[in-house]
Amino acid sequence: MRRALPLLFLLLPACGWRAGLPAPNGADSVGVRAAEREGTVLERGLEPLLSDALSEAVQQWVALPIVAPSEADLVVTSRILEYRRRGGVRSQENELLETGVFVRVSAELHDRRTGKLVGQPVVAQQWSSYALDVPTNEDAARDRALRFVAETLVLELFDDRAPERVAPPEGR
Repeated sequence: MRRALPLLFLLLPACGWRAGLPAPNGADSVGVRAAEREGTVLERGLEPLLSDALSEAVQQWVALPIVAPSEADLVVTSRILEYRRRGGVRSQENELLETGVFVRVSAELHDRRTGKLVGQPVVAQQWSSYALDVPTNEDAARDRALRFVAETLVLELFDDRAPERVAPPEGR
């Protein structure tokens, strides 16, 4: 019995079992198109970071393999709508000690086979605070906000309980 247990764990990946959110409309693959940025968003370099975060969220949450957007049945598109910094906590000497970044992103799920939008566009946003004592804290706060936004968008895009994706009752 002890020898059979490791073999079972080796065979599990081979059986094709996969966990995750179900695919709408019988799709077999998903792709993530490179993120875009509104012209009013002046912060550069956010697009590849958001694209990476979305790809990671799709891989983690969706029960479909990720392929190139040009070959995928479903394609996630996204646009950075807003990115800004805020003032934060100050010391008694009026020295800035803590601040934060804000990210707001919209996303859509397209069925490349039909050329139609699946469901409705979704928007997610997040504030992420950081202390100014370490120079890399802003990057870490930005990455946290992007990961949170990406996961929120993916969960909402692939939510099979959305009204547009639920089949009407029998007899209608």
